[in-house]
Amino acid sequence: MDQRLEQLNAKWKELTEQASRLSQAGAQQRELERQHAERKERVAETGAIYRKEQDDVDKLEKGGLRSFLLSLTGDKEERLTRERREAMAAKCQYDQAVSDLEYLENRLRELRGQQATLKHVRQQLMELSQEKAALLKELGGETGARLMELDQRQTELEHQLREVGEALSVGRRAEVCLSQVLDSLDSARDWGVWDMVGGGLLSTAMKHERLDDAQDGLRQVQRALSDFRTQLADVGDIQVPDISIGSFATFADYFFDNLFVDLHIQSSIQDAQDGVSKVRYQVHSALHTLEEAEGRLRGELNVVENQRERLLEAY
Repeated sequence: MDQRLEQLNAKWKELTEQASRLSQAGAQQRELERQHAERKERVAETGAIYRKEQDDVDKLEKGGLRSFLLSLTGDKEERLTRERREAMAAKCQYDQAVSDLEYLENRLRELRGQQATLKHVRQQLMELSQEKAALLKELGGETGARLMELDQRQTELEHQLREVGEALSVGRRAEVCLSQVLDSLDSARDWGVWDMVGGGLLSTAMKHERLDDAQDGLRQVQRALSDFRTQLADVGDIQVPDISIGSFATFADYFFDNLFVDLHIQSSIQDAQDGVSKVRYQVHSALHTLEEAEGRLRGELNVVENQRERLLEAY
């Protein structure tokens, strides 16, 4: 192969990869901005709910006519316990929404930094394309044009494979996190059964400890699902099954709504298990689709590489 063409091909591949990363960053930014808008709205919503719930607690604790009347009926302590539990659940939802918003803002800053670094790459690629086209005309023949076509397709396939690989990695992490949450809920359910038949303080404590583990795992799930959603935004034309229950952005709210307020209700644990299991199944289905796409892309890449190798041997 002509040495100049070889050098141009190497530079072409480098710039094409950078241009693909720029497009990828743009697709991911749009998806993150959608998530950011959802979380920003949720922060305002949960903040208002938390302030209202905490205000109810404060009023009962400080006294007043309502507190006095509840004291007379003997309902004050029961009402205060319920209000505190509801305020705590609202606080958890608010804290989770704030944490998610901060995470998304950090991701957006990273992506904007990448885009700033790559902002001139499309112009550079256009100039290089013109230079390469001129050289191929100079060399003449169909071989040079065919080689250029194969190089371009090879670069596209390599980029698509990288995108799918990244989505698979993030999705598998989400699936593992969901399985861990499900394990914690399974254990909490078992201890809850023992608690209901008179297991005593130990079974109650173990049930709540497993629920704490599930809530900790949920925070990892929330990030992993957000990352997976972002990666799926730029896997091209691959039709990935929807992952809809609770939605990515409000999955934590689903969990807290169904568990935290009703820790003592065994059926709430079962409801949460059903929700987590459904999301895990949908993530698994999406991963299966991505794995099939990865296999097809690898097969096509092998064909292109073999054609290119035979062409170079005959050049």
